[in-house]
Amino acid sequence: MFKFFEKKQYQLTIDGYPPVQLEHKETLLNGAMRSNIAFPHSCKAGGCAACKCKLVSGKVKELTDKSYLLSKEELEQNIILGCQSIPKSDVIIELPNNSNQQQECIGTIIEQRGLTHDISEIVIRLENPIDFIPGQYAQISAVHQPYPERCYSFAHTNDVEGCTTISFIIKAVPNGKMSNWLFANEALGTLVNVKGSFGDFHLRENNSPMICIAGGSGLGPLISILESAIMHPNQEQIQRDVVLLVGAKSQLDLYYMEEIAAIKKQWLGSFTYLPVLSREANDSDWLGARGLVTDFLDDSLVKHLDSYLNNTKKIILKDAEGYLCGPPPMIDAVIKKLHAKGLSKQKLYFDKFSDQNNNSSTKKQY
Repeated sequence: MFKFFEKKQYQLTIDGYPPVQLEHKETLLNGAMRSNIAFPHSCKAGGCAACKCKLVSGKVKELTDKSYLLSKEELEQNIILGCQSIPKSDVIIELPNNSNQQQECIGTIIEQRGLTHDISEIVIRLENPIDFIPGQYAQISAVHQPYPERCYSFAHTNDVEGCTTISFIIKAVPNGKMSNWLFANEALGTLVNVKGSFGDFHLRENNSPMICIAGGSGLGPLISILESAIMHPNQEQIQRDVVLLVGAKSQLDLYYMEEIAAIKKQWLGSFTYLPVLSREANDSDWLGARGLVTDFLDDSLVKHLDSYLNNTKKIILKDAEGYLCGPPPMIDAVIKKLHAKGLSKQKLYFDKFSDQNNNSSTKKQY
């Protein structure tokens, strides 16, 4: 008579792995990770699509709307998000067969380049080359230290035959064991394990204007994408008009100005770089934009940008693509504002960076 109150548990089957008995209301991703299954993921919050998989059989309850993250073709193919799917029956899923996600190599930390008081570029020399699409990320762990594995986005473009030297823009988060160790002198010269490459954040090839928005260490993957476009044999990519909005607290939190200037010099379309400071002292010498990046997303993206665009072509929001990287509150606010201004969610591509205080042991860090 008590069977009615029993908590239902279902079985997850992934090709190549033993079946997993899922706990009550456990997501497919969490169950797979608990069983040491190599299930690609990043944010664990339904915001990046890194954990997408194909539902072969069974039924799931989906916790969030996936339609703005997946293409029409993926929806028709029964693609779901592992982190947002709780089984309603025994489930069989199929993971993407991506050779790039099978890469693993050892590297040595050879440089720690301080960019701001809490953001640094960490450079790693690899024993074997790794291949990635600019905008993607890798999973990094210390070989001889007990720190948790973390995910970081590649900061520069990829070489045709793969990279033996890679770098990541990392923010030292409060109480972050891995990020603060990467900043410390003791990490220099030590070994790390690098797994890659993951994520669906990358440049879409067309001629639409680009609205690129970064916060914190989110500038790294955008630099990777823009540098790659310059090196791309298809010159149409750098004929696109670009506005790069970077949100920071103060002038001391701005970095990569020389890299951005170099990209702008080689870009064939109009290229506008607009740093926006939210906490700059009122009596400072800053003459640039103040506030939040969302304050500068108007219908023509020109109302606040006249002095920056110098009478170049105006960018109409509904005709553009959005590429967004940074902390979740900023990304959510920007998506809401751009969508309200007429930009389709299908033209918004983003990568949410979270810190270790969220409920994942392996997350994209900012």
